Amino acid sequence: MQTSIDLLRHQLGGIYPPGEITAFTRMIFEALCGYTPTDILLRKDTILSEDIHRKVEEIAGRLARQEPIQYILGYAWFCNRCFDIAPGALIPRPETEELVRLIIKENSGRELRIADLGTGSGCIAVTLALELPHSRVEAWELSSDALAIACRNASKWQTRVDFVQRDILHYDLSQVSPQSLDLIVSNPPYVRQSERESMSGNVLDYEPHEALFVPDATPLLFYDKIARDALTLLSPGGRLYFEINETQGEAIAHMLASYGYKQIRIIKDLYDKDRFASASKPHAHG
Repeated sequence: MQTSIDLLRHQLGGIYPPGEITAFTRMIFEALCGYTPTDILLRKDTILSEDIHRKVEEIAGRLARQEPIQYILGYAWFCNRCFDIAPGALIPRPETEELVRLIIKENSGRELRIADLGTGSGCIAVTLALELPHSRVEAWELSSDALAIACRNASKWQTRVDFVQRDILHYDLSQVSPQSLDLIVSNPPYVRQSERESMSGNVLDYEPHEALFVPDATPLLFYDKIARDALTLLSPGGRLYFEINETQGEAIAHMLASYGYKQIRIIKDLYDKDRFASASKPHAHG
């Protein structure tokens, strides 16, 4: 096994920091051999089969081209659960875990009608369905590829999520029952085109751009549409939860206030950046 570990260090050194190479090594041997980090330390002298070593070589080559490890292995961890991941869906981020935990904490034990708009891999919708078992969860997604992955994850975790193929920006609002939801969550595209230059190659070259980017001129494109539609879709007092671009907190708060939302909050993530927005539909709104 030491030969394979040395191969990873040699091929990936200079591309990734040492800590990340160590993390990759753990993930690879867990996936290929079922080894824990302790096993890796104790079994360095173990002779791996040619097949395993060949697979390590192949993975190292793909990592050297900056392909995300989650796409290579076909899964990612989210809120302590393993979700299937493929290039058609965005890789779930730790910040999104924070958003989901916030929703669970604030809505535990309630019977809610929940919609996840732009579900991607389905990790938000599936986790909420599992953690808020008295609630009914639906998930909207435009991409057929992402929807297939999301359906697979709901099936894998044996939970009921009602999936709908729908374009958030262009659908007939009259076809959705008014006040049919109590909670809407969305982690929509929010990276401005001008921010592309600061992004790493493994994101730009491999993750779906339609799930990442918005025009510089209309950075609140999705938030504005969802907030407007939610005035019809949400029950009185119903809640909105967003993951947001760290630079747009003030603008989103102002936009929500302009539509009459109450209890507007901009919440910081673990890195002390504005990352989430929450608001309630006023009871008086029709």
